[in-house]
Amino acid sequence: MKVIGRDNQVKNGFLHFPAFLQALLGELTDEAIAKAIPDEKIKKIKRVIITGNGDSYAACLATKEFNSRMFHNLEYQALRCIDVSRHHVFPTQDPEATLVIVISVSGGGARVTEAMRRAALKGCTTLAVTGNPDSPMAKEAEHILTIRIPAAEAFSPAYQARTYVAALCTTLLFGMHAGKLFGSITEEAAELMRREILEYSRAVCCEEVLGRIDQQMYELAQTWQTYIGFDFVGGGTDFATAYFGTAKFFELCGSLNCLNDSEDWCHIDYFQTDRDKIGTAVAAFGNCASFSRTVETVGALLKSGRDVLVVSDRSREAFPEGAGLFRVAVPTPFRIQPDTEFLSVFSPGNFISFKPDFGNFGGFGGG
Repeated sequence: MKVIGRDNQVKNGFLHFPAFLQALLGELTDEAIAKAIPDEKIKKIKRVIITGNGDSYAACLATKEFNSRMFHNLEYQALRCIDVSRHHVFPTQDPEATLVIVISVSGGGARVTEAMRRAALKGCTTLAVTGNPDSPMAKEAEHILTIRIPAAEAFSPAYQARTYVAALCTTLLFGMHAGKLFGSITEEAAELMRREILEYSRAVCCEEVLGRIDQQMYELAQTWQTYIGFDFVGGGTDFATAYFGTAKFFELCGSLNCLNDSEDWCHIDYFQTDRDKIGTAVAAFGNCASFSRTVETVGALLKSGRDVLVVSDRSREAFPEGAGLFRVAVPTPFRIQPDTEFLSVFSPGNFISFKPDFGNFGGFGGG
């Protein structure tokens, strides 16, 4: 679906995601992961710390629950990079049994380099997940898992989403590889999940679905374009989606944004003023453990007089009357919640590309 006189470069960029993911999944095989860090070393791990900044940190949050199950009965923490680099107290007994994973596609940031260096100095087993194995961060790591992302010809928000998806999928695949070693998942189930990741991208990243998203968000923009700010809400794994959406609005629009989980929102953000001038996007996927709480929060949002857009895989009947809904249908039998979110996050994100007062951002909206 293309409206004459405009086209959305975010939508156009996502059309290339199935081919990108097929290549990524083809490269990140069990053999490639075992070459990066030997299986025998993974089997000796007793605790895992994963960290990154920005989109990479969002990927850590999105995959935390899934990977906690894969590293069966082990402590699994997703920490802020500043905490790993400055504040976290590492175990002194058997330090090599602590696996510290630092994610950074560029590998050039000061804080990710510092975090990797500190973990190495503490005697931890270290793994860099990066697109640049020659980067300063990677040079501090004992092991390197390289992710290859084709260079963008020009800046594009969809390309930024591609780096996030690469970090997210690499973390999932590494978790599944470890899960097979710890007996948390079978070879057959892991292979099914790999296929479902690709099948989902093909089902959603097509002209029909993306055109529908594009049109619905364009229509929503007619109402929301004068708002003073935007609120993003989600709980559990859905919080990662809200986090990523907030980050993209800051980076691409410079708008005034708020972020909170579905529990804390009711205790703090509810009391904001000018509520009729704030647009709120809520991530609420049905198999998230916080789903019922998020539904309650949607009710509180409506009661406070806000315009609400819910992005979900559930039908309208699941939410209080009055909430706008964008439904991201998940093909049966797709079950991997963290990976469903990397596309749903741009459902509420697309409408901002048509804000007239952000028209000077040349890479987002098309002409």
